[in-house]
Amino acid sequence: MRIYIVFALFVALSLAACQPDGGGSSSDVQTTENGFEYIMHVDEEGEQPQAGEYAYFHAQIRNGDSVLMSTRQQQGRPAFMEISNMEQRPNPVSDVLKLLSAEDSATIIIDLDTIPQEQRQPGFKDADNMYYDIVLTDILSKQEHQAKMAEMQAEQQAKVQELAGDKDAVAQLVSATLEQYKNDALGDELQETASGLKYVIHEQGDGAQAEPGNEVFVHYYGVLAEDGTMFDNSYKRGEPFSFQLGQGMVIPGWDEGVALLQVGDEATFFVPSELGYGQRGGGRTIPPNAELVFHVKLLDVQ
Repeated sequence: MRIYIVFALFVALSLAACQPDGGGSSSDVQTTENGFEYIMHVDEEGEQPQAGEYAYFHAQIRNGDSVLMSTRQQQGRPAFMEISNMEQRPNPVSDVLKLLSAEDSATIIIDLDTIPQEQRQPGFKDADNMYYDIVLTDILSKQEHQAKMAEMQAEQQAKVQELAGDKDAVAQLVSATLEQYKNDALGDELQETASGLKYVIHEQGDGAQAEPGNEVFVHYYGVLAEDGTMFDNSYKRGEPFSFQLGQGMVIPGWDEGVALLQVGDEATFFVPSELGYGQRGGGRTIPPNAELVFHVKLLDVQ
């Protein structure tokens, strides 16, 4: 399981028609066949995606003017969705994609009033609306999509192979550091913050300091403190993980820990459950009240 809280690209919310707030004037707002509100920014009136085709698009999620997720930043490539005329649940993204042609853009307005506070995405606890900006980049047939996926998988596998040595070295370091931690053998290397986050700096870099609001890029390797079981790492995906620091997009221990680093730093975080996934745990891989251990290397800040 990833250590960050995912902003779902394919929002599947059955909502009533939404009320705009800051996304455009009321006269600009249109409604899809399923009652989702959107604002069209660019409309070239070209060929639209049909059932069975795949719509490729870039997206960003906003709270007002604050961008909390972007496929260009987080993924570096477009997302995609198969177009269907037989959806079991109305989907605002699919609804609007059907209305776009290549290079068209729109903003979907998702009313949050009907969603309880505890169920809202991080960054939207006190918001009235979520703004979902999309740009349709391409429309592919099923065969074209399958060929593109095969090409991407081959590229991804090559990246994973390149990082295999780094992953093994990091796994060994994490295992050794965890053993020292359990035996109270880290001495002065182990530091602790006021919140209870403990950490060790293995290597010090000389790059920029990570600060709240920065887009940070890291490689990480996470294990359970109890028995050293690995539950997730970025190396197996062949690319760094990026997020906006200090915006609640990751567990609190990460927002605090990464803010202690500068580019080039390598550290191990010992994250108490209250700064991790708490009593609820994290899916099937992280049990309730689990202390977590992460090796983190800060690669870049933007």
